[in-house]
Amino acid sequence: MIKLIFIIKIRFKIIKMKRIFLALFLFAALSANSQIVINEVMYAPISPAKEWFELYNTSSSPVSIQNWKWRDAAQSNPVRTITVQSIQIPANSFAVVCEDSANFRSAFPLVTGIVIQSVGWNALNNTGDENVVLYNSSAVTVDSLTYNNSWGGSGGFSLERKNPLGPTNSSSNWGTSLDPSKGTPDRVNSLTPKTDDLILKSFVITPSSPLVGDTLKLDFWIKNIGLNAASGYSLNIYRDANFDSIPDPSELINAYAFTSTLNANDSTEYTYRIAGIDSGKKQYIGKVIYTPDQDTSNNMLLRSVTVGGQVVSTGMLINEIMYAPQSPEPEWIEIYNNSGSAINIKNWKIADSSSENSPITITSSDRIVNANDYLVIAKNSAILSVHTIIDSSKIVYVSSLPTYNNDKDKVIIFNNASVMVDEVSYKSQWGGSSRNSLERISFTRPSNDSTNWITSLDCEFSTPTRQNSFANIVTANRNDLIVNEIMFDPLTTSCEWFELYNRSGKYLNLNGWKASMGSYSVNIFDNCNYVLKPGAYLVVAADTTLYNRFGYLHTADSSYRVTIKSSVSLSNSGALIKITDVLNNTVDSVYYSPKWHNSNIADTKGYSLERISSELNGNLPSNWSSCADLLGGTPGKRNSIFVQNNKETSLSVYPNPFSPDGDGFEDFTIIKYKLKANTSQVRVKIFDVKGRVVRTLLNNQFSGNESQIIFDGKDDSGNKLRIGIYVVYLEAVDDHGGTLEQTKTTVVVAAKL
Repeated sequence: MIKLIFIIKIRFKIIKMKRIFLALFLFAALSANSQIVINEVMYAPISPAKEWFELYNTSSSPVSIQNWKWRDAAQSNPVRTITVQSIQIPANSFAVVCEDSANFRSAFPLVTGIVIQSVGWNALNNTGDENVVLYNSSAVTVDSLTYNNSWGGSGGFSLERKNPLGPTNSSSNWGTSLDPSKGTPDRVNSLTPKTDDLILKSFVITPSSPLVGDTLKLDFWIKNIGLNAASGYSLNIYRDANFDSIPDPSELINAYAFTSTLNANDSTEYTYRIAGIDSGKKQYIGKVIYTPDQDTSNNMLLRSVTVGGQVVSTGMLINEIMYAPQSPEPEWIEIYNNSGSAINIKNWKIADSSSENSPITITSSDRIVNANDYLVIAKNSAILSVHTIIDSSKIVYVSSLPTYNNDKDKVIIFNNASVMVDEVSYKSQWGGSSRNSLERISFTRPSNDSTNWITSLDCEFSTPTRQNSFANIVTANRNDLIVNEIMFDPLTTSCEWFELYNRSGKYLNLNGWKASMGSYSVNIFDNCNYVLKPGAYLVVAADTTLYNRFGYLHTADSSYRVTIKSSVSLSNSGALIKITDVLNNTVDSVYYSPKWHNSNIADTKGYSLERISSELNGNLPSNWSSCADLLGGTPGKRNSIFVQNNKETSLSVYPNPFSPDGDGFEDFTIIKYKLKANTSQVRVKIFDVKGRVVRTLLNNQFSGNESQIIFDGKDDSGNKLRIGIYVVYLEAVDDHGGTLEQTKTTVVVAAKL
């Protein structure tokens, strides 16, 4: 007996030790996973660039991310798989998860680390709150970021985490990238303190308006923003003789080696003088040389000065460049008076790179450009024949206007004292093309910033004498304009068409927007001023036989618009309809299927597919069914099976009762819930009056604090439920605190008498 008890105790200890070992193993695994943090998010790239985010392994061991997943704030969007491959992020290393890997490598060609194209992508919001939540292969939350555009990271710049070990959801731990590349994928963030980092904090040339024979004083200020003290650093000074902004070794005029140690957060200054300066524009580059430097993007500054006359700060800026027009349009340059006063440009001059030393006079007569107004300098009057909304009073013709190169060139404006007022050294990569002008984006950003220029998006391909097209763009968010109705199999007397619905509160200018249908693509509208008001519909049809069936569309009505596009072609077997805005951002996409039709309709020819709710995901089969209208469609009108839940309780059902009999009237009901927790695992079940589960709608579904479910009145086997009262029971467990929420209500399944 004693022996038996001893054996039992030994076995108990072994089992206990195994459990302890397993617990330690799981803790170690979870601890390793928890060291992966969301480190950088590019949520507002400038087209054609696409979205991405970066992960960082803060631990001292590699971590496998096989079968890891992520999601954004939109509960209607699916949870996305990052990779199914066996990929490990090495210790203290990065991995980039992107929407399009080819596009990402084009934008960041120097990245050599891990780049993963996500299996599907959820578009990230550019305004308001947004989430990026990271899950490991066991569906455990590894890191969760809830950010706002007020934290930084807009206009093509990424949102960077300052301290990887700091709190994820603290706005003070995030900011806009300071890197010239607009982001730091696969390297230490520009906002993260480096162990070794010297910067050229300031570079000033005095006097600012030198005359021939003066001595130029070049003052440099170097600061140590790294954590370590710095020694063995130097400053190189170059005269940029060819004005290419590149410090060529042949242009080096001075190299100064500092002998003192520069402690963390300390600064040092250096002055270099150039005596007996001659006339003309001078450009100099200062560059800090420090071998251990972990961020060399902040080591260089460029400054220029013109020697000869008094510099007049006018506020006149180069605003638009037509360097590759389509005949008969001539080349032209537009300037803009960004000052608060009128400016007389009499005896002002213009040049390109080849005529910089012998610029062309724009006008020898008085010519006033009012404050905040435009002036176009054109080679001849043929510009008028290709622009219907140009102001001819704001054009000056210069027959000897320089011929601007299509690959790269300069546009330089001089005032009447032959002092440069503004200069743009453009390249074709900046934008502009045959027929389209190159437009400035912002008056406050530098003229030679390549990211401050864009190809004109205007329907006239340029905007001479008027506001640039980029300023008129109303930024569209995902699902502002949705695919709302699809007629892919019309009667022989009608045509194919689809309907779009403006569910936003914005007036959407649809010029330049496109719809793709499988392999086909159409411009939604080509008019300069095509605007769809909030709550309005747009019907895109293949031809005018649309009116044979829906004659009311002939009547003008502000609630809908119709556009005829002969290339509209919709497959009867299903296809993707995708809507993109003028910047090629996807606004909505629906992959429809003929299986979405009501199964009670024997022949669906001539019936459209209608969206049930504009608030729910357009790719949910349960959110679509056959039109119940006698005409077989409701183009330009509210859908015949439209359902909107207008209750505000924690658990509500509307309509209630509902009658799922296939007649198109209240065939579906929407169950809406709101929870206290931000994220939960949710179960929603339907019970009959005897307490039996007849339908499971959600089973441990990950959810935000509110969502909606469409209920079709069927049981788990797909059979229609009997008429009667049923109980809707919701149970939710807080993902973080483990708090249980429970609530219930009733729903009545009815039928016509």
